[in-house]
Amino acid sequence: MFNNNYSKRGYNSFIFGSSRTLAFRPASWQKYLSAGDKTFMFDASGESIYGIYTKLKYLESKKVKINNALIILCRDASFVNSENHKGHLFIKHPATSGESSIDFQSEFFKAYLNPKFMFAFFSYKIIGAYKPFMAGYIENRKITYDTLTNEINIIDQENEITQHPANYYLKRKEMFYKRTSEKIDSIPQINKKQEFMLSEIRRILEKNNAQYKVVISPLYEQIKFNPKDILLLQKEFGSHLYDFSGKNSFTEDKMNYYETSHYRPKVGDSILKIIYK
Repeated sequence: MFNNNYSKRGYNSFIFGSSRTLAFRPASWQKYLSAGDKTFMFDASGESIYGIYTKLKYLESKKVKINNALIILCRDASFVNSENHKGHLFIKHPATSGESSIDFQSEFFKAYLNPKFMFAFFSYKIIGAYKPFMAGYIENRKITYDTLTNEINIIDQENEITQHPANYYLKRKEMFYKRTSEKIDSIPQINKKQEFMLSEIRRILEKNNAQYKVVISPLYEQIKFNPKDILLLQKEFGSHLYDFSGKNSFTEDKMNYYETSHYRPKVGDSILKIIYK
């Protein structure tokens, strides 16, 4: 999508991170940018620091000007991988990974040949409607993607929460488990290879004189980033870093979440207001 549109759109402002970036809508972010800035969402499922680093390296190699960057880090995803991922939902495009195009396409072909997927897929094509046995293979939620900014919106769930909040959370009461006190991640995650990636990310952003913010996601789990990892991130990004992990006003309210993994755009809007005040 980026390659198809860049020559016409001239993107210069980018959001990086996992699917949690859906809370940070380009249209909302645009309010804090200059009129001439063109935004693009560079998200990926379970995005790692490797994925963010290689995307920025790709932009650098294409001599794309970066005026603004918003980087969303997550305690449970950002530092799990130091190299390319496996699986059709997670593997990085050869343009950024520099790896085999055949290996990339084969991940998708293998997923397509999964008997359970094929049964669900062709059943859906024949029946023309979603059935419970298709769960995990056919997406039942109405999700939109803006074809210019790549903005994601989960329409059905957002509407249901807005219109019938009590019913929405009652149906999911088992999902929203009770938290007790705030926990702190006891094991440092950031390794030497990832430290290098972080320093390269900062170098590329500073080379572009980019205005950038690094946000640590407010996850429902209420687990605080490991102190050593926080120190490393502060060393690299200083006042550009904003930590919303652990127990706070965002993570306390279950109505800020679609489920225990993804927080809503109203949270992203509030965070943008805080970090750009």
